[in-house]
Parts: sequence; C-alpha cells; structure tokens
Amino acid sequence: MCGIAGLINCGNKHLLNQMTEHLAHRGPDNSGHQWFDRWQSGLGHRRLSIIDLSPAGHQPMSNVRGNLWITYNGEIYNYQEIRAQLEAAGCRFRSNSDTEVVLKAYEQWGETCLHKLNGMFAFAIFDQESGELFAARDRVGIKPFYYHAKGVALVFASEIKAILATGLTPKSPDDFALHTPTRYQISPYTGFQDIFKLPPGHCLTFSGGELKIKQYWDVETAERLHDESSACDELDWLLQDSVRLQMIADVPVGVFLSGGLDSSIISALVRKNTEQDVHAFTIKFADTDQKFEKMVDDSFYARQVAGQLGFLYHELEIEPKIDELLPKMIWHLDEPLADPAAINTYLISRAARELGIIVLLNGMGGDEIFGGYRKQLACLKADTYQKVVPGFLRAPLEKAFEKVPVATGRQGLKMLRWSKRFLSFASLPQVERFLVADLAFSAQEYRSFFRNGVGYYDTHYFQSQNARLNLANVPYLTRMCLNDTKVFLPEHNLTYSDKATMAAGIESRPPLTDHRLVEFMFSLPPEFRIRKNVQKYLLKKVSEKYVDREIIYRPKAPFGSPLRSWIRGPLAPMVDDLLNEDSLKKRGLYNSAFVSKLIKNDRSGLEDNAHVIWTLLTNEVWFQTFFQ
Repeated sequence: MCGIAGLINCGNKHLLNQMTEHLAHRGPDNSGHQWFDRWQSGLGHRRLSIIDLSPAGHQPMSNVRGNLWITYNGEIYNYQEIRAQLEAAGCRFRSNSDTEVVLKAYEQWGETCLHKLNGMFAFAIFDQESGELFAARDRVGIKPFYYHAKGVALVFASEIKAILATGLTPKSPDDFALHTPTRYQISPYTGFQDIFKLPPGHCLTFSGGELKIKQYWDVETAERLHDESSACDELDWLLQDSVRLQMIADVPVGVFLSGGLDSSIISALVRKNTEQDVHAFTIKFADTDQKFEKMVDDSFYARQVAGQLGFLYHELEIEPKIDELLPKMIWHLDEPLADPAAINTYLISRAARELGIIVLLNGMGGDEIFGGYRKQLACLKADTYQKVVPGFLRAPLEKAFEKVPVATGRQGLKMLRWSKRFLSFASLPQVERFLVADLAFSAQEYRSFFRNGVGYYDTHYFQSQNARLNLANVPYLTRMCLNDTKVFLPEHNLTYSDKATMAAGIESRPPLTDHRLVEFMFSLPPEFRIRKNVQKYLLKKVSEKYVDREIIYRPKAPFGSPLRSWIRGPLAPMVDDLLNEDSLKKRGLYNSAFVSKLIKNDRSGLEDNAHVIWTLLTNEVWFQTFFQ
C-alpha cells in the first residue's frame, strides 16, 4: 500500500516532489522519483513496505532494459503464481516484490496482464522510448487513481490533494457533480473541477496528448448454479483461498473485528491459516453517545469472537473530539464523502499502527455482494406492501406517518424511525424506490434542497445507475446487489476505507471483495442472497462451519458512529455556525430555508435528518478546507 504520482508532458522535478510529499502518510517508509527530461515527465512514489522490505523493492522501478518504469500502489495476492509463470517463460527477477511481477507481467503480456492479477491495485507504467503512459485500477475499485488531463499534459496521483499541490489544475468545485442527492461522488466525478477518477475495472493510455479509457472487467449476472450444496462448497473454497492469499505479507497482519458476520468469518479463517498471535481491533462508544442510535452493542460480540479464536483483543472505548477530527478526516478523504464511519476506521488504524500492526483485514463488501443491507430487504418487502395494501389506503397511512416523531429529547425511537423511513419510499416504483431508500429525499424534495431547483433525474447519480437497475430479465434483488457492488462499494465504502486507513499508515485488505467471489455470487439466483427474510443466506450457511450461530444470526448493526448524538451534542455549535441561513446563502448551493427546516425538525424529534445534516456539515468544511 503506497502513494503514487506522476507528471506527463508538464511540470518539473520540484512539482513532482511536492506531489509525493502530500502523499507521505500513505508511504512513511520511503520515497522515490524518476524524471525523464526528454519527455518533461516523471513518476513519484511513497512506500509503505509490506512485501520485500529490502531496498530491492524501491520505486519507481524499471525493467532490465530500462525502457519501462512503474509506480504502483496495492498488493497482488497471487504474485508468486504469476512470477512462476514468468520465470517459466524465461524472465529473471532482481527482487522478491510484487511490484516487479506487475512490471514484468506487463512487459510480457501487455494490457492482458490485468486479467491475471488477483489483488487491489492502481499503477502507472511509463515507456520512456515512446513517451506513452499505461495505467490501471483494480476490478472492484479498492485502490484510487485520480487524474487531470489537459492538452498534451496529464497529472495523476493516489489522492486529489497531490494533484492540487502542482498548481497545474483549476482549484474550484464542480457544480454539476456537487448537485447530487447522495453523500459521495460517482466515477468519473470527484467534486473537483477537471479532476476525475478512473472507474474500477478500467485502464487508460495517454500518448501524444490523447487519452483513451477502456473497461477491462465487468460483472456478469447470468445464473449458472442452482444446487445449494455445490454452491456452499464453492463459496467455502473461495472464502478460504481469498483469506489465505490476503494474509501474505512480510509484516504483522491483524483484523478489524466488529463481531458481525463478515468480520467474524474472516477472523475464523485467519485463525484457520495461522497459529501465530493475531491482533483484533474494535471500537466502542459510550452509552450516552448511543442513546439516540439504539443499535446492538458490537463490542459484546467482538469480545466473544476474539476469545473463541484466541486473538489478542483491543477494544477502544472513546469519546472522540469530533469537532477536531472532522476537519482532519475531510482533508484525508479528498472527495466530499460524508460518512462518520471513516472516523471509526481511522481511530482503529491509528491504534493498530501504534502497536506495530501494519496490515488489517476487514469485512468490507459483505452487504453489497451477499445481500445484507436493510434497504435491499425493505425494497423487496415494498413489492408485497404494494400488492397487499391498496393505493387508496397507502396514501393516508404514509401521510399520517409524516407527523410521527422518531425521537424524544432523551432517546431515539428506532422502530418508529425505521417504519417512517420505509413508508417514505414503499409506494414508489422499483428503481426509484431503491435509489431513494439510500437517500434522505424523494425526487420532489430534492428539487427543493438545492437553490437552483435542479432536477433529480438530470443528475449523474440517477443517470449513471438507471440503466443497470433496469436490466431486463435480471431479478430485482440481483439488480440491487449489482448496483451496490458497482457503485456504493467502490465510490463510498472502499474510498473512505482506503483514505482513513492510509491516513494512519495502515494497509487494509477486504477478502470478501476478491473478484472471484464477486463473479461467483452473481452466477447465483437471488434466493442464495435472501431467503425467507434471512439475508446473506449462502454466506451464513457456509459460516456455520466456522462461527457460532449466535454470531451469525445476531441482529445486524452497521459499522457506524453515534451520529445522532454528535449532531445534537458536540457538533451543534458547528452546525449553527456553518449551516445558518446567512452562511448557506453565501455559499449559494443549497436552499437555506429548506435546510433550516431540516435542522429544526431533527432537533424537535419529528424527523431523523442526522445523515443529511452531517452531509451538509462535511460539505461545508470540505469547501473551506480546499477552496478557502
């Protein structure tokens, strides 16, 4: 896990050095630069040493001829297998790093080498004979790749702040991208004018000022396997192999452990692969912070799993200085991404780093790929609701629930909150229902949210997902999971996970996102995801071999923060300062009267607008961090 940067046909050595300095947190162990005077181009690198800790793994790295140079971020888990193939073809190696394997694989097979790589990666290879740059991002989108292209010049990096440091790009927000109903950006947009992100499963070439972007991998949804026993056996093997591969490292490996299904099955398979000490980390918030959430206490189950597996367990009970942490995390996240889970992730990663643990496995991807989100089940239930309850009865019921409170002055009312949320979208058509279920607004409310009244259906958010969610002859649940895997997973979850862990100099690895697991799950019919209201059905059946049923079938608790308490408590002064009507009018993006009503209704307990307020707050801090 590292930081990469590059200047093609622009800039100078000094600017390249500035870029890598802005990525120092991603690679605290070493830095490197290679400048090509002939092309006014260069590659930069910050290294976090994971495999081959020796100087032989230094980057940028060249091939033997010296015509190809690579800067690379990530891990190729099957690099030893690929290396053996290359050695059989006559290749000789000067290091034991996976970086050299990627470089020689490209030299041997060209662009098709991407189909052989199992891992997370973002890399760029410069041919100093032709002046051509080739770059690629992993299939699922675990590692980031940002770029700015103008004329004959290209600037790229692992993080946007490194691109901004060059002064070669406009430093202004992208109004079109920011008119989004959600709390994250969807490729290729980033929220920054003329700075884009390479979509997952894509590669690019840049030569003579011509930029070409190509998709090299996608998910197919053809149902090929229907036998449950065979499906269990196949999934079992894939899970074991994914965890085995992702444990390969020359530094200590630990786990994020929430005590939920995803992190617990990964932890159990980690123990199956090693008898050495394994450090497990979880986070716990004070009871007073959780009073408005009313969620299950993860730490109780995390302790139980860690004890059964004989892990060295680290539980962090904290009351974070959220008003100080929020600006710090926004700087690290780059994009306007509003999820407080990034703070949890950072705090755990910081604690692991202090103990000398450099690699942490996590359970990211389980809900998207295996069907674990409440919204997925709720959208299926809405089909039944529409069939059973006539429209003339649904309308007054839904209208009546608009006035039902979801919290008192002392605590949240979880079941009322969930019921009110369900009824807010349950009568909508399937596609719109699914998109609105993850948002705070209907299409009508969205138009009132922004000052210029932009239409919801004109946004990149809607247009980029509509075709996928309308795929013909694909079951509704499969379409929902496909969209979550292609959008919410990379653009939201994997983005904040990468940035928050790297802020602490930690490499996080998500075994459940192995592309073989993704391909396998989308070869199955929907009942292997949700059956008789049991979500992640197949994953749970396999997990019964390794994890106690009490853990597998426990109530679901999202990996979140006590957001509602924060908004009403320590962040209230910041909300009043940054989101008052005068400040919002000056910003000019949001309808200030509408936002004031959201805040008022949240504080009275009539509505649960905590996530919207958090999004507005983080966006305003983002504006101030990068543009003021």
